[in-house]
Amino acid sequence: MRLSRRSLLGTATMLAAPALAQPGFPTRSITILVPYAAGGITDTLARLMAARLAARLGVPVVAENRSGAGGLIAAQAVARAPADGHTLLMHSSAILVVAAHTLDQNFDPQASLAPVAFVAGLPSILVAHPSVPARNMAELLRWLRGNPGRANFGVLGEGSSDHQAGMALERAAGTRMEFPVYRGLPPLNVDLLSGAIQLNLGSLPVQMPLVREDRLRALAVGTAQRLADHPELPTLRESGVDYDGLAVNALFAPAGTPAAVVARLNAEAAVVLRDDEVHQRIVTLGCITGPDDVASLGASFQRDWDRARATRQR
Repeated sequence: MRLSRRSLLGTATMLAAPALAQPGFPTRSITILVPYAAGGITDTLARLMAARLAARLGVPVVAENRSGAGGLIAAQAVARAPADGHTLLMHSSAILVVAAHTLDQNFDPQASLAPVAFVAGLPSILVAHPSVPARNMAELLRWLRGNPGRANFGVLGEGSSDHQAGMALERAAGTRMEFPVYRGLPPLNVDLLSGAIQLNLGSLPVQMPLVREDRLRALAVGTAQRLADHPELPTLRESGVDYDGLAVNALFAPAGTPAAVVARLNAEAAVVLRDDEVHQRIVTLGCITGPDDVASLGASFQRDWDRARATRQR
């Protein structure tokens, strides 16, 4: 089965009927905290959801940027907020990596936040500089085995999703690579395009245009299933690399939020995400939609948290 941007939308049952019967929510405006500055994908998704949820819930829904500490300031603020559904977090899975690697080990996002709704995921793609003599994953693995320590796999932080994928690739090849850490994608891509580093698992919307210009070579996708728009690219897992992941943006509430409130928010978010205009906006951002049940989001959240903690223990 191949993953399409539309195929994941419609399977979960709607929780609206029992949820709508619950009185007393919402009783005032809702704030969605965004852990990053305005203008990025997480911020754009938060504002898109805020406008549509306001129309459905009948109260103002405001997206508020509260950046800092790699996203932890917003996450901790939501965790400390009253558990009544009126303060939410638009969470990027990058926060898990920051939380797992921070010196402050008193904040456990998995225990402090309650999953509400999967909004969008950003697919990743494994790319190589053209100097790497590999046109597919089998050739890449052979090259890595024959050149231990030669490859530089650029990453955006210790324990980040691209770092996790790189370590899985290293294990699959039975060799070693260097993992230079960059503060952002622009400087990483400068080195990648110059050949100073050879490999990266980056966001598909950013790297694919460079692939089309023959400045980079695409070898695999990091998603659990092949993408319908790029069926020629295998997944890392089917190529023998024990990794799949998606940069998830999702809504979370404080832990302890009543189940009926979570159900109401989940049901309304599912309706919003099924809207054709909203769906097209998400596709335009280069994202895909995902399962609309809370249990699947919670399982994904737990898996990403476990992965982030495992990289810290290395």
